Amino acid sequence: MNRPPLFVLIAIGLLLLLPAGAGRMLLDLAGGLLVVLLVLPVLLGGLGWFGWKVLQSRMQPCSACGAVGFGSNLQCSVCGTPYSLRTEAKESTGVSIPASDLTIDITAQDVDSES
Repeated sequence: MNRPPLFVLIAIGLLLLLPAGAGRMLLDLAGGLLVVLLVLPVLLGGLGWFGWKVLQSRMQPCSACGAVGFGSNLQCSVCGTPYSLRTEAKESTGVSIPASDLTIDITAQDVDSES
């Protein structure tokens, strides 16, 4: 591995220690990079949180089956209930339809295999 000559290291050290314009410029550059490295994750996290909240505000639960989907869809992707019917049902009754009224009840029965 090639190491820089000793005089280069001493020159960089003197630039950082001396209150000259070049030393201040290097310190300002290092400080600016440090600020960017510390602030950038916070900014990206804030933008991600804001994006998640916007996405959550656009999602609506289905009043028929309870599945969550985007309100821009024409119908629920799980049960197929159109959004227009769901909004009309909410407006007319003011109460959502329980999912138990719209599901199929299945009962288990024992079957004899000796027949």
